[in-house]
Amino acid sequence: MHHPPDTLHARKRRKARATIVSAAFQLFSEHGFENVTVTAIAERAEVGRTTFFRYFGDKQQVLFADDGAEVDRMCAHVREKAPRPLGGNLRACVEALRDAQETARSQPSLSPAHSAILARLLRESTELRSRYLLTRQQRSANLASALTEAGAQEPVAVLAAHLTMACELSAMRMSRTPEAYPERLDEAHRILEGLNT
Repeated sequence: MHHPPDTLHARKRRKARATIVSAAFQLFSEHGFENVTVTAIAERAEVGRTTFFRYFGDKQQVLFADDGAEVDRMCAHVREKAPRPLGGNLRACVEALRDAQETARSQPSLSPAHSAILARLLRESTELRSRYLLTRQQRSANLASALTEAGAQEPVAVLAAHLTMACELSAMRMSRTPEAYPERLDEAHRILEGLNT
């Protein structure tokens, strides 16, 4: 597959974005989410507010910045690699998403340090938890569409995407540390498989 040359401009944009994310997470870690302003993030990242808004709509978006890229990778994986025909097979749909999740996880969107901060902030803030659940629901809708495109019946695709989300949320709830998350996620999926035996 031919990739366009990695231009200096693209590299600079990626670097600026990463610097903003890094500055934001440092500040959230030091002061909590509520007490940090966009201005403070821009100052710590040594960019102007205009630059901040070129990359992110608000400070909440910084926290969930890489969710979008991860879900795009998962959807592409489902469309390309899911076994055909998925049809009405719920188990095959859940397994296709699990497979996509494993692949996406091999190049994690957040560093372990940032994941730990995010987990703490979610415990501390109701407002953030609701925003997080909205991003999860959007992610489920995208995954359900990818399954439908791969030939799954719509009700089955929607249920599979929500079961996958339920496993993720359960794993988060059950993890005392971010390091424990992958194991808890495996456990949630094993319990789910127990339904079919």
